[in-house]
Amino acid sequence: MRAAPTLSVAVAILIFVQPLVAEPQVLAPTPGAGQTSDRFELQAQSQTYATLFRRALLPGPAGSLVQTETVLPVFEYVQVRARNLDSPWHRDSVDIELSGWGRALFTNNTFERPADGDVQTASVTYHQRGASFKLGRQQFVGGAARFARFDGAALETALGAGFTAHAYGGMTVLPRWNQRLSYYHLGSNADSLLRNPETFQQPERSGHWMLGGRLVYSQPSLTASASFHEQREQGELGHRNLGLDLRGTPTADVTGAVSAIVDTDAGRLADTRAWVDWTPATWLTGSLEYLHTEPALWLSRQSVLSVFSNDRFDEVGGIAKLRPLKGLTVEGLAFATLYQDRKPGGRVEATARFVVDESTLVRLSYARVVAPGNGYHSLRSSISRRFPSRLAATLEAYGYFYDEPIQLYDTSFVYAGTLSYEASARLNLLWGASLMRSPYAAIDAQTLVRANYAFDFPAQGAR
Repeated sequence: MRAAPTLSVAVAILIFVQPLVAEPQVLAPTPGAGQTSDRFELQAQSQTYATLFRRALLPGPAGSLVQTETVLPVFEYVQVRARNLDSPWHRDSVDIELSGWGRALFTNNTFERPADGDVQTASVTYHQRGASFKLGRQQFVGGAARFARFDGAALETALGAGFTAHAYGGMTVLPRWNQRLSYYHLGSNADSLLRNPETFQQPERSGHWMLGGRLVYSQPSLTASASFHEQREQGELGHRNLGLDLRGTPTADVTGAVSAIVDTDAGRLADTRAWVDWTPATWLTGSLEYLHTEPALWLSRQSVLSVFSNDRFDEVGGIAKLRPLKGLTVEGLAFATLYQDRKPGGRVEATARFVVDESTLVRLSYARVVAPGNGYHSLRSSISRRFPSRLAATLEAYGYFYDEPIQLYDTSFVYAGTLSYEASARLNLLWGASLMRSPYAAIDAQTLVRANYAFDFPAQGAR
């Protein structure tokens, strides 16, 4: 959906809570009495990403010859969080979260807007005595929903005896990338060019909604939950899932978990996972895992691709981590993958980490992957070091060697580095860059600039 309606909601939220955020409530000290002050937490974060690459969209408009173009997009992500604000009804009872992104293109391009952006979250949460109510743009994660993003309301409350209930519902946030500025269909004459974006019917949000809930039982050594999620698209069923999760710690050195999500419309398991972690000694840990998944069941039931469900597979294997010497950690994993109607595959990996000194870490890794149609060997290395002058740097180099060439390339290489500077106890600056060559880009250069500032405004005495 477009940003404007949600942005107006975000502004309204800020206007409503602005008197609460502007100044923390302060009680002037009384002679002979202890000083009382009110505290809240404010976090602000901004990240800037810049990428430079050359692309060629296939096929060209109306079957024309493909032309390449150089693109330089710059992305800006902003997030603001405020916690434990006062409300007219209760102290330290309101949380606010706002986040959004913007993008600008500094090169001429044919298929995208020169500027774009959207609001990712804009919500207010009121919490008191074991219950909370959240209103606005938000996400619900876990259980049958996996990840749900919507404009609506969510309620959480403690029922007692270890039980907690969650409920949510609202209008689905429609993916922006489903809308195209232009549409080109290769091979048609009369209807081949629809260059006007207004030609396409805009989706009605009233037909896109979701609801769900989760009941959780929690004790120190056992956590169990049952969940439900239903999602509608254009008024028709998109998803209807049931989820079950169980996690326990039978002994101090053993932890296990089982989770399952059932697509009730298809009557099959969309995803099943089971794992056991074992720590027999401080220098040795191990894990066994099993996965069954059918990715096609995660597609909407309204998608034509959802009827193709021959891509389910099972994977079983384990991970072991060994610390034979001080400063040295060796980790290995091995998994076998069984595909439906295809040859089995698998993956193995061995990694060594060396702590050279208190400021330097070196990592070396080798991996082998076998999958239907192709496979590859990979070598990865990295070194991280902290310097006395509040500087820290990381250098990484990855190499991939394919069994069969892809687009006439049988290798790929990635080089990356970061440099961070701790300007103060609150301000941290970071610059990162990467350079890649792959079957899909002769050269791909990216860079990142980030500044993190930790806000903390404790109020003491009168102002």
